[in-house]
Amino acid sequence: IPRCDTEPLCEAVIERAGALKTPSVLELGAGSGAVSVSVKLACPGACVTAADVSRDALGLCRENAALHGVQIEWVESDWFSALAGRKFDLIFSNPPYIPSHELNALQSEVRREPALALDGGADGLDFYRRTMLELPEHLNAGGSLLFETGDGESEAVLAMLAECFAHTEMRRDLGSLPRVVIGDGYERDAG
Repeated sequence: IPRCDTEPLCEAVIERAGALKTPSVLELGAGSGAVSVSVKLACPGACVTAADVSRDALGLCRENAALHGVQIEWVESDWFSALAGRKFDLIFSNPPYIPSHELNALQSEVRREPALALDGGADGLDFYRRTMLELPEHLNAGGSLLFETGDGESEAVLAMLAECFAHTEMRRDLGSLPRVVIGDGYERDAG
């Protein structure tokens, strides 16, 4: 369930997609599909693909898209696994980023979410690393990558993006915490 912490990610994706005539946009870990639906509503010319490993989540995505009258391609995929051979101009994600050992200490409202949507591995960075490893096969040269990050993770993720993007930036959420990490101008394979 998207929270207000995700608004800066959504805004940054819309800014970039809106600056292109017909961008190909991919959301990894779409969850409810709320961000993909928002992007498509704001940027009708965008070709939006949203992937999630959960069939149940994709069902909710389809319902949300139908409710808002937008066409989005929904793909059941374990990250990039069902997207072989496909490249995009813009990729974004609010991935699972909670370190495994912190899951039990989360607020009760957050713990109601599937663990699949929360557990980012031992240090919370597993899905960022995975994305960077597979990125060369899926992001067009000059493209953009945007991530929501967890508490204390922005600098580490920013460093990953700095290795292969011409420009990187970090944006804060409504509580002034570092929340969104952006790479623009994809240059080369992630190192």
